Parts: sequence; C-alpha cells; structure tokens
Amino acid sequence: MYFIHDSISAALGAMTILYAVNTTHMIYYVVMVISDVNSQMTSAERVLAYTKIQTELGQDLPKTPPQNWPHAGEIEFKDVSLWHYTGGPYALKNLTFTIHSSEKVGIVGRTGAGKSSLVAALMRLAETRGEILIDGLNIKEFNMLSIRKSVSVISQSPTLINGTIRLNLDPLGQHTDAEIWNALHQTKMSSTVKNLPKALDAELNIDNSKFSVGEKQLLSLARVLLQNNKIVIFDEATGKIDGNTDKEIQRIIDEVFKECTVITIAHRLSSILHCDRVMVLDQGEIKEFDRPAVLLIKPSGLLRQLQEIA
Repeated sequence: MYFIHDSISAALGAMTILYAVNTTHMIYYVVMVISDVNSQMTSAERVLAYTKIQTELGQDLPKTPPQNWPHAGEIEFKDVSLWHYTGGPYALKNLTFTIHSSEKVGIVGRTGAGKSSLVAALMRLAETRGEILIDGLNIKEFNMLSIRKSVSVISQSPTLINGTIRLNLDPLGQHTDAEIWNALHQTKMSSTVKNLPKALDAELNIDNSKFSVGEKQLLSLARVLLQNNKIVIFDEATGKIDGNTDKEIQRIIDEVFKECTVITIAHRLSSILHCDRVMVLDQGEIKEFDRPAVLLIKPSGLLRQLQEIA
C-alpha cells in the first residue's frame, strides 16, 4: 500500500479498482456465455450425429412378402447370432429352434439373458448372422418395413398417442366402426369407451388420462386385434399391470389369439406357465426348451430355479 500511495494518485487508484471490478464482471459474463453455447451445441451435435446415421440394411429392398403372408406363423431360427453394434459382444449365440404354427411359447431368463434381443432379431432391429424363416421364407430377403408390419408387438409400456380413441386403435383409418367396436368388445373395453362423452371420438391425453395402465394396455391390445397379424409378441406386456388385467390378457391369448403364434416374454412366471412350451435363455443361449410341466420337475432346471426365486 505504501508503494501504491507513493506511485499513483488517489484518482488513478480508484479508477484502477473500478476497472478491476468491471473486468471481473465481464469475465463472469464471458464464462456464462461460453457455458450456454456449450450446452446448446450439445443439441446441434446430436442433430448432426443423427444425419450421419446409416440407413438400416434392408429398408430399401424392393422385394416384399407374398400377399396374406404369413398365413401359418411358423418361426424358425437357424444358427442365429445377434450383436447390437459392430464389434460388440453377442447378445444371442447360435440359436436354433422352431416355433410351430399357432403355438404359444414363453421366453424367460434373468436380466441380460437375451429375451428382448430375440425379439430384436425377429423384427430386424439389429444385425444378425444365420437365417430366420417365417413360413419358410428368409426375412432378410424382404423389405424391412413389410416384415415389421407382419408382426404385432405389445410392449411393457402401453403405446398410445394424444388423439381420439379411434386414432389410437385405427391410425390409418382402415377399419369400420363395427370392426373397432368388435375389437373393444373382445378386450372388455367396449363399455368403458361407450361411457365416454364422444365414445370413439373422445380425446385421449396420455399425460392426463383417466384410463389406468391396465386399461391402456387393453386398448393397445384392441389395436393389435385390428391388425389381424398371425404372429403376436408380448414383450413383458404384463409387467406393470394388476393381476386382474393380467388374467384378462391371458384369456385373450387363449381365446382370441387361439389361431395365432404367440411369443410371451415373461415378467411374471405365472404368465408363461399356460404356454405350450417355455424357452429359458441364459447369456444369449438356449438352456431349456420344453413344456412347462416337464421343465418344472427337473431338479436342477433353470425354470424351476427361477420359480423358486420368484
């Protein structure tokens, strides 16, 4: 302070302090701007990354399956392996099995066993090696979108959009009111929808809906009924619903989907014990595949172990 007192005037010292304070504020402002730009550029980077994503293989194939395919719904895997990204570990390893027409098959396994990866292979959501045949035709030979339209999937979270009940059940406007009401009747949702102010034209807000999770799942199921596909996949569809809705879905599988090939990925083992056969996966490999009654009596069987843990 003595040095400053003898070197500069009081006015110059005051101005120096003032500029120092202003400089601090300017530096703080610059840092804030840089931080905001950095945060906003993250969105720009994501958009740029999406523009560089390669088109899925098979999307541009001109060949489509025959009309009314699949008519039987037989699924055959021949030495199928799957990986989710190039160079990544195999999620499925050399799977070979056949699911017969109209058969009801349950798929179980611990987390990471490969249950959902099997669905990804069937829907061509990831790269595979080997052959996947539906009614004897290799699905790799056909346009990817046509394959996906031929298989109906019910996921764990109900797939609904903001709009009318009609839009959610028949988004392409391909069905008559009678057909829509019939689908609702089969899922025991017709009376619920009839009680709405505008019935089929009632607005559905997925963020603020009066429907329970179970009722939303039944609406999704009604949409699948209208699709009238021969192969139906339940991907842990009963994981978030109550026991009564679970029983109702089992009834629909047994009665309404009697002539369909149904694959059920189970969250609750009770959901697959009614199936014709159960496949137990572990680390991407098939460990057991037989009737539930046969697997449950095996002393060291994996299905029996899973039941004891549940």
